[in-house]
Amino acid sequence: MIGQRVIHKADTFNGIVMSCVAVLTTLGGSATASAESPDPCGYRQAGVSVPAVQVSSAEVGHPWRAMYGYCLLGGKRMVLHQDWVLSYLDAEPIGDIPGGSGIGIGSDLLLRWHPNWRPSLLPYLDVGGGIQFAAGNSFPADGSRWMFTLHAGAGWLIPLQQDLQASVALRYLHISNAGLADNNSGYDVVHLVLGVRWGHGG
Repeated sequence: MIGQRVIHKADTFNGIVMSCVAVLTTLGGSATASAESPDPCGYRQAGVSVPAVQVSSAEVGHPWRAMYGYCLLGGKRMVLHQDWVLSYLDAEPIGDIPGGSGIGIGSDLLLRWHPNWRPSLLPYLDVGGGIQFAAGNSFPADGSRWMFTLHAGAGWLIPLQQDLQASVALRYLHISNAGLADNNSGYDVVHLVLGVRWGHGG
């Protein structure tokens, strides 16, 4: 009887050990798979945005924008992207209001959609908005220093090498103060956006 109990306990112990090994193996395999899966938020991006096609009826000047951005939240096909923006604002005179140039700083939030996240030639769509402050002249000249931006665009990611892609896009850009000042002159233009993206999400 004693021998049978020892054998039974040994079998039970062996069963527990084998179960633990199976669990650890499963967890290890899951961790490996997660490590190998591309992270859609694992990228950084830098670029410039230059005026391409004037849409506004009046010539008010142009903003030239440099951006550095990254993903805040995301899945395989859609991410919430944030850009920090440094602008050179070249405001034309409007009536008796003199123009001038200066620097603007701000931030944009974008919802960006991709068909998939494989490292190949991919189209993407984005839409968003942000806020900007002109440290020099108001933009437009009869507007205000605080401005809001709205934009929507489409572009392509072009593979250069592992975890490195070029980005080319056309983006409609609207700038105004949303009626927070007496004058709400707006600016509308299609910008050409050129950039580079690096990291596992790129």
